[in-house]
Amino acid sequence: MDSRVRHITKSITWRIIASATTFSLTLAFFGKAELAMASWLTALETTIKIAIYYVHERIWFNLSSNLNHRTRHILKALTWRVIASGTTFILAMMLFSGHDGALEKATWIALIESILKMGFYYGHEELWYRINLGLDNRNNKKAA
Repeated sequence: MDSRVRHITKSITWRIIASATTFSLTLAFFGKAELAMASWLTALETTIKIAIYYVHERIWFNLSSNLNHRTRHILKALTWRVIASGTTFILAMMLFSGHDGALEKATWIALIESILKMGFYYGHEELWYRINLGLDNRNNKKAA
């Protein structure tokens, strides 16, 4: 099986976790009255970030390193968090620019999601490390 299938599947599973977190944080900061805007932010974020995540995943897959898997997962989580939280902040500012305290609220969403999603991402990576989907070569190495 092609590793691209693995990366697409990882992208989708991560987006479900991450988008649900962003949606919840947006409602917490902007209120339930902004349900439509929180939905728009989540939809935009999902669409944009699934493509960015796929590229991020492909880069890390093709990056040769002698790091142990835990160190690699931490570094992947850090690089992804910088990219993803920056994207969330920009999208939140674009959508909520006319709201009172939009800058402060968008900043808090990005900061809190950075902390939460760092842990979620590490767990996601650890889980996927145990799944061999799309890693035929890893299966063959273990059998040898």
